[in-house]
Amino acid sequence: MKTLITFILMTLLVTACTSKPDYRPANKGSVGYSEQKITNDRFRVQFKSVSTSVADAADYALLRSAELTQDQGFDWFVITSKETFVESEKVEPASAIGLSHQQRVERRCGLLTCETHHRPMNEVGVSFSNASSRKEVHSILEIRMGKGVMTNESSYNAADVIENLSKKLTTNAK
Repeated sequence: MKTLITFILMTLLVTACTSKPDYRPANKGSVGYSEQKITNDRFRVQFKSVSTSVADAADYALLRSAELTQDQGFDWFVITSKETFVESEKVEPASAIGLSHQQRVERRCGLLTCETHHRPMNEVGVSFSNASSRKEVHSILEIRMGKGVMTNESSYNAADVIENLSKKLTTNAK
């Protein structure tokens, strides 16, 4: 019974820890953000997440675009191209119960004889998951950066994006 409770607690802990994407630089294709410089004022920004929400990856790619805009000394940016790919979807049952019945055979041998014992083994396993489907999502933005007065309504003020989407990071970290 102790093993069953430990198993349930570990399953819940792992599920809780993996429910939100991490906002961090991607490392060798892992989840997180990456960028590629195209010209002095143009970049391709990508955010990869494994999440139940496609919108998370889009928001984090937008946030990284705003941070990159400020890092490069610009004030605003325009999205010139936007793509979202859902790489895979893994469907897991919300809960599962398993029962296994096996026989364990033990053989003990002495100098002259051997004894064989058959012992029944029963195992019960229970798992719970709050995420019925998780997707690997890639949100890719191509942006053009600018300074001073924004050129049109489609422009994003980098400081405003950072202020508003950083709140989402704080909320998701809890």
